[in-house]
Amino acid sequence: MKTISAITVVLLAALAFQQQLARAAITCPVVVNDMEPCLSFLQGDGAFPSAECCNGVRALYAAANTKADRQATCECLKTAYRQVHALLSAARELPEDCGLSLPYPITPDVDCTHEGTLFLLSGQ
Repeated sequence: MKTISAITVVLLAALAFQQQLARAAITCPVVVNDMEPCLSFLQGDGAFPSAECCNGVRALYAAANTKADRQATCECLKTAYRQVHALLSAARELPEDCGLSLPYPITPDVDCTHEGTLFLLSGQ
């Protein structure tokens, strides 16, 4: 009985470790890659984002499913926003134009470490 319990504990620990590896935090290159098709829209070239842009926005939104992922995504988007000189109005319109409803305003000075912001970024 003790042997079966020990084996069960080891197997459960191995499974948990494997799941942790599968949930690696989103990196900034992944965020930039997903958002790259949106660059022209964010800089004011076009009335609506492209289908490729919206696909990237939705993929990024779906991938940011942990607190660490949401925080990393938020920080990366803040940095990218400043580097590409995106229009705030376009950044604010992007989620809705792509069919996402976010319960918070998009601003370049959002506090990515604030628990409430991370809760809102989760879409819950």
